[in-house]
Amino acid sequence: MLKQFAPPPDDTPELLESRPIVKAFYLGAMDTQQKIDRLVRHRRSLGVAESDLGTKIAALVPQENHPGLANAYRKLGKVVQSTGDFHAAQGTAEATTLSDPFAYHSSDALIVKETLTNRHILLRELIQAQQSTRTKLNAADRLKASSSVKREKVDEAISALDEARSHESYLQQKTQRVTANLLVEKRKWFARTAGDLRAGIREYVVRQIEAERRTLATLEAVRPDVRNIDASGGLSRLGREGLVAARRASLLVEIDNV
Repeated sequence: MLKQFAPPPDDTPELLESRPIVKAFYLGAMDTQQKIDRLVRHRRSLGVAESDLGTKIAALVPQENHPGLANAYRKLGKVVQSTGDFHAAQGTAEATTLSDPFAYHSSDALIVKETLTNRHILLRELIQAQQSTRTKLNAADRLKASSSVKREKVDEAISALDEARSHESYLQQKTQRVTANLLVEKRKWFARTAGDLRAGIREYVVRQIEAERRTLATLEAVRPDVRNIDASGGLSRLGREGLVAARRASLLVEIDNV
C-alpha cells in the first residue's frame, strides 16, 4: 500500500528522477525478453519444419527416374535439412545473446526499483518522525506555560521528547547514509547496464549476420545441381527464355514501325 503513494519530498533530484526511469526500463526489458522468447520458439519451429521438409524432399529420390532431377532432389533435401539445423542453432543463439541478458537486466532493474522505493518509505518515516518531534515539543511548551504542573507529567513529556528526537536523529543519519550510497551505486548501475546491453546487442547482431551468411552460402551450394538437371539449365530459368524472346520480338516490331 505504501508503494502506491506519491513520492515524498526529496532533496536529491537525481534519485527522485531515477525511479520512474528504472521502472520503465524494468517493464520494457521484461516485455522485450518475452517477445524474443516467442521469436526463439518460432525460429526453432521453423528449423524443425525445414528439417522435415528436407527429409520429404530426399524421399522423392527413389521415385524419380530422371537422373538430373533425382540428384537435385538429393542435394536439395540435404541443403534444406542443413538450413533447418542452422535456424535451430540461430534460435539458441538468440536466446543466449539477447533473451537471457534482457531477463537478467529486467530482474536486476526490479531490485534497483524496489531499493529506490524503500528509500521513499524511509523518507516518509523521517517526515513522520519530524512531525512527532514537533508534536512532543509543542506539548512540552504547553506544560511549561501551565500554572500548575505535576512532576510526573513533566518527566513523561521530557522522556517522550527525548525519545522522539533520538528516533528522528537515527532516521536522519540512516537516510543520509542510504542516499549517499544509492547515488554512487545508481551511477555505477546505469553505466554497467548500458555497457552490458551494448555488448549484448553487438554480439547478437554479429551472430545474426554470421547465421544469415552461412544459410545463404548453403543455399547457394545447391544452385549448380539445380542448373544441371538438364541441358537447358534445369529449373534455374523457370521458363524465362520464352518471355525474353517475346520481349525481343516486340522490340523489333516497334523498331520497324519507327
